[in-house]
Amino acid sequence: MGRDLLIKNAKVWPSARSPVIENGSVLVRDGRIAKVGKFIARADVVVDADGQLLMPGLIQGHVHLCQTIFRGAGEDLQLLPWLRQVIWPLEASHDEDSIRASALLSCAELIKSGTTAFLSIETVRHTEHAFRAVDETGLMGVIGHCLMDMTGGYAPLSVEIDDALAYIDVLQENWSEHDRLRVGVAPRFALSCSGKNLQKAADYAREHGLLLHTHSSEQVDEVELVREMTGKYNIDYLHSVGLSGHDVCLAHCVHTQQHERELMAGTETKVMHCPSANFKLASGIAAIPEYLKMGITVSLGADGTACNNRLDQFQEMREAGLMQKIRLGAEALPASDVVWMATEGGAKTLGWEKEMGTLEVGKRANMILVDQSTVHTIPSEDPATNVVYSNTAADVLMTIVNGKILYEDGKLTTIDEEKLRRDVFRERAKLMKKAGLA
Repeated sequence: MGRDLLIKNAKVWPSARSPVIENGSVLVRDGRIAKVGKFIARADVVVDADGQLLMPGLIQGHVHLCQTIFRGAGEDLQLLPWLRQVIWPLEASHDEDSIRASALLSCAELIKSGTTAFLSIETVRHTEHAFRAVDETGLMGVIGHCLMDMTGGYAPLSVEIDDALAYIDVLQENWSEHDRLRVGVAPRFALSCSGKNLQKAADYAREHGLLLHTHSSEQVDEVELVREMTGKYNIDYLHSVGLSGHDVCLAHCVHTQQHERELMAGTETKVMHCPSANFKLASGIAAIPEYLKMGITVSLGADGTACNNRLDQFQEMREAGLMQKIRLGAEALPASDVVWMATEGGAKTLGWEKEMGTLEVGKRANMILVDQSTVHTIPSEDPATNVVYSNTAADVLMTIVNGKILYEDGKLTTIDEEKLRRDVFRERAKLMKKAGLA
């Protein structure tokens, strides 16, 4: 049994589209929210929020923990050359120690910037060690094992589908009963997976009740190559091999046809929007307001630091809002919709909408305390516009997952930052040399 936790004297913001409760409190028992509102209570641990904003923890819809150690290695390249020249050689060079260092570095950045849960795609080997690292940190997540059998000329990452699924069997044996972590099935994208690979991945995921996570329609070149290869648009093709439905999560979806959008809406396929990565790789701007209007669930993700350089959900929220105003006008995508994507949209994407995304009695106590007193936030008192357009990741004062404080007073409670720094620099040097990029 965990210790009771009381956060008092807070601006409690239960959800993206609800009003703030001034001088509010949240009581946590056994990792779950026991009470929300204005009340007096006792607890083992009491935190005085001093009038700051207490809101649901942010949720990343699409990240690559294994790529965080690659930060800055593949700059100023388009998607396909970036993959073939930098990312795939580095992923093929990973070992257990480098995967662990990269995953821990990811978690440190996520926790300090207010992310409490995530959906990831890892690489084709060593995913067990990503699970072990994340488990130590206290974060929640669905960690996808990457599937590739047609690697665009990079054979070291090619793994036969039956061998890959056998590895996922082992992950399931080790992690299927875990309280905070789940296994995902992650065929990389249509250009690195055969039709057989994709179909077997879809069948396996549904047999075991697992999420399917892949990339789709990120860049024009990718869409055109898929059409040349299959005769279909990207999402049409994925649908034809079983990759559509409420359990399918598609990262990017920048270049889509209207009929593909209707297909996604009709099948309840999820979209993960990655604004910074789409900017940096010159992919384009996804039609997010149109997706939301059609009832498509959209979440936000940073993608990987190799194509973003940060895992900062505050930056993603800001850019998500700004890019749509350039497309459609100043009225497009209100700040409350952006926060919804970063919280409730993420929870729905992960299949955990009954567990997180809002501050409600019975849900897990995944929440963050955000400073509203800085010179770059005052005098505005609207939580949505502050969080999207004024706050930065540095304004996160506390991150709580399952009622456990993972970050407070500028310090991580589950990660030794100094050791992590040493490990990251050592493992990065080894990776770069092994990949021939040093």
